[in-house]
Amino acid sequence: MAQGTEKLYKNFVQGLITEASPLTFPENASIDEDNFVLERDGSRIRRRGVDYELNHALKATGIQAANLETGRQSFHVWEFPGGDLDKTAGVARINNKLFFVNLQTSNPSNNFLNGGTSLTISGLDQGEIECTSINNKLVVVGEDLDKPILLTYDKASDSVSQSEITVKVRDFWGVDDDLEVSERPTTLSNEHHYNIFNQGWNDRVKTSTDGEYVAQRLFNDKGFFPSNSDTWILGKNEDVSEAAVGQFDSNFFERNSTDFGFAAQGSIVLDIFNRGTDRETGSGISGLPADREDGRISTAASYAGRMFYSGVNSNITDSDERSPNFSGYIFFSSVLASDKEFGECFQEADPTSDNISDLVDTDGGTIKIPEASQIIKIVPAKSSLLVFSENGVWEIFGDTGGFIATSFQVAKISSNGINNARSVVEVNGDVIYWSKAGIYLLDSDAVSSRFKAQNISLVSIQTHYLNISDLGKKHAKGMYDEKENRVRWLYNDSDSYSETSFVNKYNKELVFDLTLRAFYPQTISSLDSNSPYIADYVQIPEFSITESTSDVQITSGSDNVIVSSGDQVQVTTSSVGSAGDDFRFLTIHTTNFTISQYKDTTFVDWKTAGSGTGKAYESFLITGYELFNDAMREKSIPYIWFYFTRTEDGFTASGDDFILDNQSSCKVKAQWQWANHTNSGKWGTEFQAYRLNRLYTPTGASDDFNYGEEVIVTKNKLRGSGKSLSLYIKSETGKDMKLLGWAVQAIAQSKG
Repeated sequence: MAQGTEKLYKNFVQGLITEASPLTFPENASIDEDNFVLERDGSRIRRRGVDYELNHALKATGIQAANLETGRQSFHVWEFPGGDLDKTAGVARINNKLFFVNLQTSNPSNNFLNGGTSLTISGLDQGEIECTSINNKLVVVGEDLDKPILLTYDKASDSVSQSEITVKVRDFWGVDDDLEVSERPTTLSNEHHYNIFNQGWNDRVKTSTDGEYVAQRLFNDKGFFPSNSDTWILGKNEDVSEAAVGQFDSNFFERNSTDFGFAAQGSIVLDIFNRGTDRETGSGISGLPADREDGRISTAASYAGRMFYSGVNSNITDSDERSPNFSGYIFFSSVLASDKEFGECFQEADPTSDNISDLVDTDGGTIKIPEASQIIKIVPAKSSLLVFSENGVWEIFGDTGGFIATSFQVAKISSNGINNARSVVEVNGDVIYWSKAGIYLLDSDAVSSRFKAQNISLVSIQTHYLNISDLGKKHAKGMYDEKENRVRWLYNDSDSYSETSFVNKYNKELVFDLTLRAFYPQTISSLDSNSPYIADYVQIPEFSITESTSDVQITSGSDNVIVSSGDQVQVTTSSVGSAGDDFRFLTIHTTNFTISQYKDTTFVDWKTAGSGTGKAYESFLITGYELFNDAMREKSIPYIWFYFTRTEDGFTASGDDFILDNQSSCKVKAQWQWANHTNSGKWGTEFQAYRLNRLYTPTGASDDFNYGEEVIVTKNKLRGSGKSLSLYIKSETGKDMKLLGWAVQAIAQSKG
C-alpha cells in the first residue's frame, strides 16, 4: 500500500557539503554548485557578472605584457596617509611599481594620488609584498627587498616618498672564537677580542692611570685576557679616595670573578642583515666573519604601538657556530615616537653598562620561537600577536594584558601551519586561514581567553578543499567582507596554472558565510581572447566621498568676488555616502590595470572589455539526497512546488512589443536513485520552474509591472521514481533567479 508524505524545503542555509554519506546527507545543503550567492535568509540568488566599476579608468602600467605575465600584482590598504582623514589610499602593486588611488571615492580607479604617477621600488621583482599602516605611514616588506620600505604621504603636495628602514638589534650572539666559556686566553684573536669588546671590555671604560683598555690592563697585570664569562664590572674599584669610580683593578677582578656562564653581551648594535660589517665598524676590529644574512623580512605587523618584523628565510653567507637562524625570529621595535624607532629592535640601555643596563617596558627586542621552522605570517588579533609558521601557530601575549618588552609569553596554539600568508584573514579579532589539513578558525577559549584552533572545513567541504591543487592553495588570497560578514578567497584551479605565468590570475572564489557557517563557490569567466583577469581583492572603506561641480551664475558685482556680470563661476562640493560594497577586484587588462566588481545584471562577465557582449556563465545547484526518512521504498512525486522572489520590475519597448525587464528563469531536472549520469536512466526531463501565472497588460514602457505578488509559486509535475531524489537546478542565459525553496508531495510504495 502506497503511503504519502509532504515536505517543505525552506532554505539552503548549510551551503555546499561534500562530507556526507548518500544515506545521511543533511537537509538544506547542496552536493555541488557554482555561481549562486547564499543569502542570510537561506535563499539563493545568482551572482552578478564581473565588470569594471562605474566611471572606471584603465591606467597604463608602463610595463610590457611579457613582464606582467611573469611578475606579481597585489593590492594593499594605507589608512589615512599623512593624517588626511579624507583619504584611504589603495596601493596597487604592479611588478616593481606602486600606484596609489583614493578608496574614499565612488570610483577609485579614476581617482589617483601621488599626482597619478607610480613609485618604483628598487629590487622588487618576483616576491610578494606585505604592507602595514601605522602612524599614518606605510611599511612595505617583501622577500625581494633588502630592507623594509617606509612610505610617507605629504597631503599638501599630494606626493609619496620612500625611505629604507634599517632593522637593528643588539649583538647577543657574538662570534665563534673556539674558546670554552670560562677559558682565559694568553693571546687575543680578532674573534675573541670582539666578543669581550661586545661584553663591555671596550673603550668606554679605561684605567685611570694611563688610559689603557681594561682588557689590556688585565693582561698586563695577570698575564691573561678575559673569558667569555668575565664581566669587567667585577674589577671596578669603588675606592672613592682614589677617584676610582669607573676605574678597573685587576686584583679586585680576580678576587670577585666567578664563572656564571656567558657574561652579558650586546654592547654593539647591529644591522640584522650585515652583522659582520657592523661588528667591524662598531668595534674597530677587522678580520671577522661576514656573517651576512641573505634572507629578507617578508611579513610585518603593527601591534602594541610598535612594528613587528619576521618571515626571514635564513640563509647566511660566511657563518660560524654562533650565527643565529632568523627563520624562527620576530623582531619588535621600541614604542614608536618618531620615524627613527621603526628599526630600533633593541633595548636602549647597554646591557653591559655599570650604570644603567636594564630593559624597560617600551624597549625593542627579539622573540625566538625555536620550534618554528619558517615563520610565514604575523597577525595582530585582539590583545595578542599570532605567529603562523610552516609547522604551527603560536600566540604572543602580555602577562598583564598588553604587550610590553619586559613581560610577555609565547604559547603554541596548533601544529597545523601554513605556506601562504595571504590566505590568513583576520575577522573581528578571530582569524581564519588555509592550512595543509583544511580551513582553520582561531578563536578565544571561553575559560582561558587564549586562542584555540578548529578545522571548520572538516565536516563540510574538506573534499572540495583538498581537491584544490597545492599551488592553488599556496597563492590564494583572502579578505573579510565586513558588510556581509563573509570571508572570501581567490584562487586558480586551471590545469595550466603555474608560478611563472600569471601567478596572480584568479578564476575561482570560495566564500565562507560566518553568519550561517556555510561555504559556497564561484567561478569567474574569461573572454575567448584578450580577457581581463582578477589579481586581488580591493578592500573598500565603509564610506566614500563624492565631489560634484555645479555652476553658480553671478548676476551682480560683489565686494568679495570680483567678476563681470554674467560670468560663470563653478563651485565644488563634497558629500559623504555609503561605498555600496565592501570589496572590489584589482583587475589587469593587457598592460593596464583598473578596478572591477560584481555589478552586471545581465549575468555576463567582462561586458565592457567584451565590446558589450561579455562572457555568459551558468549558475547551478544540485540539492542533497532526499530519502524521506526511508532508504528502502521507491518514491514518486506527482507534484513539486517552487517558490521564487519576483525580479521583473518594468518594461522595455521593442517595436510594438513590450519586453519584461529583469526576467527570471529556473531550469530543473530530477535525479533519482543517487544517479550522477544520464546513462543511469534515472534523470528526469528538464522543465521551467519559474513562471508568471497570470497575464499582465502593461500601460506602456513606463509601466513598473505592479504584478501584485512578490513571491512567485509554481506547481510542476515531476516524472520518475527512485529511493532517493536530488534536483539539478540551473540558470538560463541572461536571466535572474532568486530561489526561496520548494515543497514536494511524495508517495512511497509499500515494501514487498
